[in-house]
Amino acid sequence: MFDYLDKNPDKLKLVNEMGFGALSHLPANNLDQQLLKEIYDRYDIRDNTIYSDAATVKITTRKIGDALGLYAKGTTYETRVVRKKLSQEDQDVHKFFQGKSAAALAELVKATPLDTEENRKLFMRAFILWIQKVFLLPTSTSSIVPNALTTIFDLETTSKRNWAHHVHEFLLQELKKAKENNATVVHGCVYVLMIIYFHETQFGENSKEVEARPPWIAYWKGDTLKQWLKQERTHEAISSF
Repeated sequence: MFDYLDKNPDKLKLVNEMGFGALSHLPANNLDQQLLKEIYDRYDIRDNTIYSDAATVKITTRKIGDALGLYAKGTTYETRVVRKKLSQEDQDVHKFFQGKSAAALAELVKATPLDTEENRKLFMRAFILWIQKVFLLPTSTSSIVPNALTTIFDLETTSKRNWAHHVHEFLLQELKKAKENNATVVHGCVYVLMIIYFHETQFGENSKEVEARPPWIAYWKGDTLKQWLKQERTHEAISSF
């Protein structure tokens, strides 16, 4: 999707204004699911910490914001839409997007021009839901989770909402479910745990190095990410869990 946006500067500019520009650094290839599972297995939900012989890494909302370049202050989103509290216009918006798949949302992002304010809002809503479906709040179901649908109203506040909290709360919710049910599939942005773990293992928690500056996802990509993934697979780091 970001390859498409790179060729459409007006849309890319709007995505940046919404606060999601750092996510353009997402790897194009599939993530290492085995490694993500190992990190999940070593994550203690009681104290929000990854434990290994290599490092002990605390997971916080601020770190999630630093890792993904998301705003980590401001008003949080609700977890569910209360339809009776919505205006008729917002109820129509909710009905239109409810049940949309990632593919349908991607098509809206690509097909919607920015020629009118109405289309601009349609594009923003489609992108906000798409990025949650494929990365920030991913699940194995085809449709959008209720938590995501709360974010498509009051678009003027999008860039100043606490998106890091939004991602963190959903991840904790899904990790708790998975651990209680001994699930093999984990929903939520487990990828951010890997980024935070790698980053602190390499740089420490309070590093002043230029490479350690947020968004951390900008450093953990390409050859750097491949190198560390190779180290993990060959038991040079978290194999000692």
